[in-house]
Amino acid sequence: MKTRQQYIHDLFAHEPAALRAIRAAMNDPDDQISVPPEDGRLLQLLVSMSGAKKIVEIGTLGGYSSTWMAQALPDDGVIYTLEHEPRRADIAEKHFREHAAGKQIEVLRGRALDNLPALSSKGPFDLIFIDADKVSYAHYLDWAEANVKQGGLIIGDNTFLFDSVLSNETGDRVRETALAAMQDFNTRLSNPAKYISVMLNTGQGMTVAKRL
Repeated sequence: MKTRQQYIHDLFAHEPAALRAIRAAMNDPDDQISVPPEDGRLLQLLVSMSGAKKIVEIGTLGGYSSTWMAQALPDDGVIYTLEHEPRRADIAEKHFREHAAGKQIEVLRGRALDNLPALSSKGPFDLIFIDADKVSYAHYLDWAEANVKQGGLIIGDNTFLFDSVLSNETGDRVRETALAAMQDFNTRLSNPAKYISVMLNTGQGMTVAKRL
């Protein structure tokens, strides 16, 4: 019998050719950590439903999730995506030229925590998607809370943190600092006084919050 995740994948992971090409190009084992196609479709849906025009993505990788969101971006919309590793930033910019022509996607290179303060001047933002180093999630949320508009969305990926938030144990893959940061991230976004929010049971967990 299929798992729930396999059933969802089979029905909803309709991947346009551009997205298939990006995923296929990310063949280095260290780069095969993009969101799965059904989660990309979810991001596209959230951009479309919210009418987001100004988006910040923390963690570009090869540009896969950016391109999913760009599919729903209006003509006057913009995505600012932050990437620490030069090699991945180069790959993402190549993918955007080839597969997201006509979409305004700006790659900001360097440490996100160094670049975010200057990016604040372009806010407030409609949607902020966080999918980067887990140790810094609480810091990224500090910035997001200060720079997302009222009614805007804050989205975090990998928020199960390999199920460590369920077991409260770190194991081999998770540092204690990362576990503490992710628990803080999810707890803060669960606050009904500040957000309408939910944690979705995707493969690695996705927390979605609308700022009140």
